[in-house]
Amino acid sequence: MKKIKVLFTLPNLVTAGSGREMLNIVERLDKNVFEAWVGVQEVGGDLFDEVIAKKLPVVVQPFLAEEGLNLVNKIRKAKRFAKDFKALDFDIWQSFNWSSDFSEAFVARWAGAKYVYVKKSMNWGRKAWKTKSMLSTAIVARNTTMMETFLATKNLKRKVHFIPGGVDTDVFKPAFNMSARTELGIPEKAIMLCCIAQIVRSKDQTTLIKAVAKVDNVYLVLAGAARDEAYKKELDALIKKLGVQDRVQFTGAYKDVNKLLNACNGSVLPTSNYQGHEEGCPVSVLESMAAGTTCIVSDVAGNRDLIQNGKTGMVFKPEHVDGLADCIRDFTLKPSYPKELAERALDKVYAEYTIDREVKRFEDLYKKIMKY
Repeated sequence: MKKIKVLFTLPNLVTAGSGREMLNIVERLDKNVFEAWVGVQEVGGDLFDEVIAKKLPVVVQPFLAEEGLNLVNKIRKAKRFAKDFKALDFDIWQSFNWSSDFSEAFVARWAGAKYVYVKKSMNWGRKAWKTKSMLSTAIVARNTTMMETFLATKNLKRKVHFIPGGVDTDVFKPAFNMSARTELGIPEKAIMLCCIAQIVRSKDQTTLIKAVAKVDNVYLVLAGAARDEAYKKELDALIKKLGVQDRVQFTGAYKDVNKLLNACNGSVLPTSNYQGHEEGCPVSVLESMAAGTTCIVSDVAGNRDLIQNGKTGMVFKPEHVDGLADCIRDFTLKPSYPKELAERALDKVYAEYTIDREVKRFEDLYKKIMKY
């Protein structure tokens, strides 16, 4: 029987945050049933080098019309791009692109493939999302909130499939490893927290810094690329104003995330509702759970599916400094409590959120689409 040929796409493997997850799926699809390819618009980055080193099939071709084009020119571009893909005869076009751009959907359809996209965020205001969804064969929902709200309409409901993220538990796992603490100059007996997220307003590191300033003997590592320089400068000024320069540090994107998590008492994702932003299925929370690190998260979509307050972690109201500070105090006031939460969160990962479980769900979806 002919294998199902699937193209997995991202604009690039440099800035796109979903690159690792996408490659985890590409590598694990059943090779007896699927032929998985990687599609990007530009070369570069460690992950792209990994694709080449592992000799994964890859195509480097444009498939997204540039922003600002009117509909007519966007469609013309899409038709031109589709010609380059048609000869490759893909059955399924699996997009991990985060944006509302729908030109890729036209390219996929005109190339003869069934278009599937992963809805990674809670953004839905633009009409482009409706067009992209109308053109799709299937939509992968990342959390239950989107399933119950904007994807619950009569026209979309039949297309929607719930596939939450998964984590590689061979990479992210509990271990006694304090090397990151030593490298970062954090005292052995201090409470060490990390926030693994890009430095952007929606992640609300502001609230986290203010909360840390309220609790003695707590050190914070902000691990993520600065995507908003103006916001980064505001955070620098806030740290100086609060007098916590010796307790808060930025590392940029931290390469060995599991090593960092193993050295931390807790991992915080303080996402706000800034401009309607919430989480899809936050990778950093899954990784923290798998590493056995206690999670503190804001009460927004995506976070809610993974962390239940008092069961698998601690939850606070978005932008609520005192509520977050109270969660942090529990590390010293009730030291056994955070550890119990982390243990239950680890059990939940193994039961529901492994990468193998995620891959199986994608395989089942593709077989259903192709009537395999």
